[in-house]
Amino acid sequence: SLGVPPAREMQQNIKIVKMGIDNHHLLCLILVALPTIALSFTRPLTSSRLHEKRGHSTHRKPTNIYFFGGKSKQIENDVDERTYPESKPATYDLLPSGPFDFSPEAIVKPLLKQTQLQNRKLKVIYNAKKDGWDARKFHSKVDGKGASVVLAKVRGQWIGGYNPRGWASLGGSRPSVASFLFYKKGFSWQKLRVNRTGGMACGRDEYDQGIYFGSDSFVIPLNGQRPRSVASRLGYYFETGPGNRSTLLPVAGADATVDELYVISGVYAPGEDIPNSGGVTDLGLY
Repeated sequence: SLGVPPAREMQQNIKIVKMGIDNHHLLCLILVALPTIALSFTRPLTSSRLHEKRGHSTHRKPTNIYFFGGKSKQIENDVDERTYPESKPATYDLLPSGPFDFSPEAIVKPLLKQTQLQNRKLKVIYNAKKDGWDARKFHSKVDGKGASVVLAKVRGQWIGGYNPRGWASLGGSRPSVASFLFYKKGFSWQKLRVNRTGGMACGRDEYDQGIYFGSDSFVIPLNGQRPRSVASRLGYYFETGPGNRSTLLPVAGADATVDELYVISGVYAPGEDIPNSGGVTDLGLY
C-alpha cells in the first residue's frame, strides 16, 4: 500500500533534497566564475603589472640590448651599467686636462674617457719608490682594487697602460677588449688599442709576477736581478699605432729601466662593490 512514510525517513529525504539543491547552486556558481578565474591566470604579466606588484613606477627607460648583431630590442630591466661598462674597444678621444696639476692622478685622467673610472675620483694605490720594487709588495697594494692605470716614466717620458680588470693574484690572465696602452706624444697622448679579442689586459695575474700587458706588449717584472727593467713589443696583442711603432719605449732596441712607477685606481665608499675585484670571466667584455 501507499502508506505515509515514517517521520524519520521524511527528515532524511528532506536533508538529501536540500544537499542536492546546495550542491547544484555551488556548481552553478563555480561554472559562472570559472571564465573570470581563467582569464586572470592567462592574462600576461606585463612589465607594468610586474612593477605595480613590486610597488615600482611603470615609467622605465628602456635599454638597448643587442643579440649576436641583430636588431636592437627595447627591453625594460634593471641592469646595473657598472657590470658592463666597457663592452667595446677603447676610444682614442681624451678628456680635458686639469690646469696646473701634475699628480699621477691628474696625469692619467684625460686618458679615461669612456671607462669605468671616467667619473670617479682617483688615487695612487701603488708607488714603487715608496712601496718597493717587488712583485709581492705590488700585489699587496693593487689586488682587489678593480680597474687601474699603470703609469711609468722611462727616459723622461710617460708611458703606461689601462687594465679594466685589475689584479687579484688568482693566476692566469685577465682579458678585456677595453684595455689600452699609451705614451706621451708632444703635449697630448696616443692610445694603442688591443689587437686581439680580450687583449690580455693582465697577462700574468700571479702573486710573484709584476706588470704584464699581453705576454710582451708592456712588461715590468718587479722581480729577479733587475726588477725595474721594462720591455715592450707591439703588434701582436696591442696595435702599433699611427707611427707603426714596434715598442712602447722611447728608444727601440735599447735596454731601459723605470724611473718612476705608479698604479692609480678609483676611490670607492666603504662597503661599495668594486667591479672586477675578484675572479673574472675569460670573455673580456668589461
